[in-house]
Amino acid sequence: MPYTKPYLPVPDQLALMKGRGMGVTDDTLAEAYLTKIGYYRLSGYSYPYRRSSVVNGHLVISDSFKSGASFAEIIELYVFDKKLRMLVLDVIERIEIALRVKITLVLGTYGADAHRSHKYLHPNFTQRINHRTGRTHHSEWLRRNDDAFANSKEEFAKHFKSRYPGEDPPLWIAAELWDFGMMSFLYGGMRKADQTAVATAVAVPTFNIMESWLRSLNVTRNICAHHSRLWNKPTAVQPKWPSAAQCPLLAHIANITHPQTRLYGTLCLCAFLLRSINPTSHWKVRLKALIATFPQSRIISLQSAGFPANWAREPLWT
Repeated sequence: MPYTKPYLPVPDQLALMKGRGMGVTDDTLAEAYLTKIGYYRLSGYSYPYRRSSVVNGHLVISDSFKSGASFAEIIELYVFDKKLRMLVLDVIERIEIALRVKITLVLGTYGADAHRSHKYLHPNFTQRINHRTGRTHHSEWLRRNDDAFANSKEEFAKHFKSRYPGEDPPLWIAAELWDFGMMSFLYGGMRKADQTAVATAVAVPTFNIMESWLRSLNVTRNICAHHSRLWNKPTAVQPKWPSAAQCPLLAHIANITHPQTRLYGTLCLCAFLLRSINPTSHWKVRLKALIATFPQSRIISLQSAGFPANWAREPLWT
């Protein structure tokens, strides 16, 4: 079916929202926000404010807004989410840097080029062919690794290339150019004993739990880095959840799916890893202070993002 909706100038966009039941107290200010942020970007935040009904067993979301929906509250939620993304990006950066170091310390014991050698990586990573690309995962990863170094304008990379022309940088230099995705990809290709050594260093009980956490956090990192909505999105890559006995600090949601698969579960992973990486960090304090600014609303709630009642009193957060 062809797309037939017409272009709407900002005043008409606001008129459409008001016609659907959105409360607006200051048209000039609302138009300014629509001009700066955009109708469709804000629509993701206004989605929970739309009416819904069940038709033939299926939930149907209406275009009209619930009673009490206000443009000012949606802007509050948007600003809250922006601050939340910055805070989550901050903690994921700390996790990324610390884990890059731990991976290089583990692989580095085998030599400066351990990341290039089949001998020190898992056979599934180095030998199994990806039928979509016709290459092994290791060769795909090495291409990204080598491209990152070849294209780098960082001073340390330029220095190495000028002093050692034609040479591949050692593992610990190459690692400085890995992004979170490259790091998690290589971790997935390490031998199980080495994966376990990295996981144990940050108190994660098993290597496969650690691998799933890295994949999940990589998606979260990309959401934050690309300025997408983080608030109340289902977790795209579900992390494996440890049992209460394996991780007592995560026991309060060990058997509850909803918080594990929402924002709260992601924040729990970050807080848990940070306890090993930087136990004196005040990130948790800053997060709790931000959560306290969540919009006071009759329509949206922290519970929809998986936050349990009295979550801030759990040992993980105290």
